[in-house]
Amino acid sequence: MATIASPIPTDSTEVFANFKKFVVAYDFSPCAEAALEDALDLAAKQNAEVILVHALEQVAAVGAGGRLESIVASSRKQGISARWLLKAGSPAEALNWVVDDLQPDIFFLGAYGNNRLDRKVLGSTAESFLRTLPCPVITIGPKAVKPKVESDHPIKMICPIDFPEDIHERLTIIARLAKALCADVELVHAVDVCHESSRPHSAADIQFEFDLLVSRFLQEGVVAKSTLLYGTPECVISELARAANADYILFGLHKKGLFSSYFRKSLVAKVIKSAPCAILTYAQAVQTDLREFE
Repeated sequence: MATIASPIPTDSTEVFANFKKFVVAYDFSPCAEAALEDALDLAAKQNAEVILVHALEQVAAVGAGGRLESIVASSRKQGISARWLLKAGSPAEALNWVVDDLQPDIFFLGAYGNNRLDRKVLGSTAESFLRTLPCPVITIGPKAVKPKVESDHPIKMICPIDFPEDIHERLTIIARLAKALCADVELVHAVDVCHESSRPHSAADIQFEFDLLVSRFLQEGVVAKSTLLYGTPECVISELARAANADYILFGLHKKGLFSSYFRKSLVAKVIKSAPCAILTYAQAVQTDLREFE
């Protein structure tokens, strides 16, 4: 237990500056439009550049360039730096190439709904991106609604924590994202009492660990608190996000081979589909075997 109380490792020379470059996967769908809206809103606050990327598989969309230019021109009128790119290839190929080339701070993606056609079109691509891209990904699900809050209201992030082996690395990443976004953090642990892989049901023990984690954030200047939830994780996490008027639900995705009660294929996808806010994910894996998530 004492190891959990150690300070969040940081580089003393690191400056938690605003993000500067956002890439948005844009295919003219309502989901892509929602992702663009979120990117533009955050770009205005962070003074960041927004780059729309449209992937061309076989036949280019008629007038795609003109439509993209119109969107970019409208964004520039709002004082937001923006540009667009057309890239040949499948969405996975094109977007991976763009991320490697441009190295954005955040990648924005619109997630499709629940039917098989939509999942086949982009959903499977989105799921692989969450675990393989080197930058954080903001995914806008079909039920996400932009919170209506004052402009000076702090961003609210719900962070499900399942006490994985790499907890120190995760806390460091959460702290960095919270500082860059000027966000308040609420750590949550969802105890699924019906699942054998859930954490032990001792609320006192879990709360003690939570208190230590929260104290580490407070020492780093990050506003934080903790909450224990009981029930089906995807349901209670989404319900809390709705009640708290959260801006983001933040998931850290697991390194291959590390045990976790949240290491179940469908949890993040289910939260994306049901959450009332955007999902922010960061990948802990390098060279992840995607067959594990098929």
